[in-house]
Amino acid sequence: MARKQKLEEVLIYPARWRVAVNVVLYGAFVFTGFTLLATPDQIPRLIGAGVVVYFGLLLIYALRRLLVRAPSLIINSEGVFDNASITGVGGVHWHEITGIERRKNYLVHHIAVSLRDREAVVARVPIPRRWLVSLLAIVAQDSANITPGMLDRPLDEVEELLERYHAEFGSSR
Repeated sequence: MARKQKLEEVLIYPARWRVAVNVVLYGAFVFTGFTLLATPDQIPRLIGAGVVVYFGLLLIYALRRLLVRAPSLIINSEGVFDNASITGVGGVHWHEITGIERRKNYLVHHIAVSLRDREAVVARVPIPRRWLVSLLAIVAQDSANITPGMLDRPLDEVEELLERYHAEFGSSR
């Protein structure tokens, strides 16, 4: 099948200022978690431990994204590589994608990439990250979600790129 147009590989990097804001916010939550750990009451200490672990992981991820300049998304003729968040699913081939749409969960706009077999895609994710991706499966609703939190392009532009590449390469296999 002849291609209608030649689409170049697109690399979308994290916006450094957004990553820095996330580092500050995650750091504030970790600090708050530690203050809860210092209280004598059991319930606040349990909450503090959960906050320190969860936001500590996010803080480590954000610090790594700030220090290591790697793309958040890679879009090419093979598919999309999602490293836009700590729950990014990595490489997804165009033929594994059934739809791309804008959604809103809990006040957060994101791009929902609907998958033929989400479990097969998640099985390719490295084990530590796979646990987090599986943990958030209720929110994901059988899709891979790309959030704008660490992207240097507007979500509308990213969605348009994904739709254009999917239209071009999605049925090639």
